[in-house]
Amino acid sequence: MTTTKFPSGLQVSTFEPPPAGFEPLKAADAELIKHGFPRRPTEDPQAMQRYETVLRRLQGKFHYIVPTFRRRDDIRHRPLERVAGTEVYSNWSGAVQHAPKGQAFRWVQGDWTIPNVYPPTEGEWYYCSNWIGIDGDGSGDVCQAGVECDIFQLGPFTIRNIYAWWEWFPEVEIPVTNFPVQAGDEITCLICTSGKGATTASIFLANRSSGAATSFAIRAPDGTQLAGNSAEWVVERPEVNGALANLADYGSVFFFNADAYDGRAVLDAGQGNNIDMTEGGSVVSEGILDTPTVVQCLYTGSEP
Repeated sequence: MTTTKFPSGLQVSTFEPPPAGFEPLKAADAELIKHGFPRRPTEDPQAMQRYETVLRRLQGKFHYIVPTFRRRDDIRHRPLERVAGTEVYSNWSGAVQHAPKGQAFRWVQGDWTIPNVYPPTEGEWYYCSNWIGIDGDGSGDVCQAGVECDIFQLGPFTIRNIYAWWEWFPEVEIPVTNFPVQAGDEITCLICTSGKGATTASIFLANRSSGAATSFAIRAPDGTQLAGNSAEWVVERPEVNGALANLADYGSVFFFNADAYDGRAVLDAGQGNNIDMTEGGSVVSEGILDTPTVVQCLYTGSEP
């Protein structure tokens, strides 16, 4: 296991890669832990079925990637920027599930397809972050992971940046530099912690389209602990160089199998609250609770 420490005290550790021919569905629990795979959620039949479905989708094309990272000082995914007393904000859209009184979330999961983003105007950078996370709605921290989709267009020239990333605020965004993702890929993400007061978490990412998978363990920045008060499935416009970024036209993003576990029960995202993102008094990204386990984020801003 290799550990990297960042200036805030945040640490990330990678796991020993599994041997050739490794089959997660047949591996012993000790082998799964050794190679950074999520433990089998045997305490909940729904979660166990979901676990087996994800790993079965990787069969025949599974390949594990030992992740590498870099730190981006210019991009930060902070907790909510409240605009009104309802679930309407300037930086997030999607869904949030709040933990019952006395409980704290221990893991959150979701599947989604990476959007193909477009810029509403030329000559400016536009951003779309799609992610799942714990905390940030009513707490000063947020532990999150997902995919960044940025775009710039000028005449016939277009630049698109698409990459996986994670963050434990107040640290900045940490891209996973060698995990292959592109528009149209189907992504599975799982974040696991020990609940309230946790200072460590593990993150599992799988590209179900290519078969690539990676995992790593992180330690919170100095002085930061998990509250576990909320779990989210979000399309965001991040903070870039200290200001909220322009939101790219992402069309729509559907989060499937969207739920979280509070140590006692699995709570579905679609039975929580929806979140709308506003700019200048208008909704530019709408959160829609389609079903108990499906959340839709719909772009409603200016079109190219």
